[in-house]
Amino acid sequence: MIDRDLLSELQLVLIEPSDGGDTWPSLIWTRDEVLEAVNSAIRGLAHDVHLVVTRTEIAVAAFATSISLPADWLATGSLVWRTTANLRLPLGPADSFEGDLALPGWEATPGRPLAYADLDRTTLTLRLVPTPAEAGTLELLYIAVPPVVTAIAPGADLPLAEEFTSAIKYATLSWLLRKVGRLLDPERASYCDRRYEMAQAAATLILGGWS
Repeated sequence: MIDRDLLSELQLVLIEPSDGGDTWPSLIWTRDEVLEAVNSAIRGLAHDVHLVVTRTEIAVAAFATSISLPADWLATGSLVWRTTANLRLPLGPADSFEGDLALPGWEATPGRPLAYADLDRTTLTLRLVPTPAEAGTLELLYIAVPPVVTAIAPGADLPLAEEFTSAIKYATLSWLLRKVGRLLDPERASYCDRRYEMAQAAATLILGGWS
């Protein structure tokens, strides 16, 4: 779907003149607010469902305590530690608390990595648990930040496949209908949340198949 077509649909639902999202005469929302809601919905769906996965490799030095993630990183799909001898070891997610319980002293005692921590670290960095005793390579599958929707005429395709437009639409409406103002409508926003959850479940099935 073209981004301007989606904005026109949103305008019709919100009783605004349909013009591709260029104007919002009610003054309840601005064009920038609506675009931010659309982009947030796209990022949220990509993060929740792992719609598009990107692969990269990161060289890691021995005793490294902080590893930089790609600038467009949104979420981690999977990580594999590859030794210099080409031994590949899958890593699971952990945090510092879990590391302390499983491997007391892991920060000060280097070893072969068993997990990675990125939730309690500085943005766009992670740390291996335990600290690697030797150099190696991280094979990273991650979800990249989708391209930003600008809806500049004549418009462009949304960065996600057509099948997922419904999820973007209802996640956007949920945010817009919760803005404090004349059209604040928690009941309709909750309905939009349920529609998003249905679309999210459908997207998961499309990607993973029936089991």
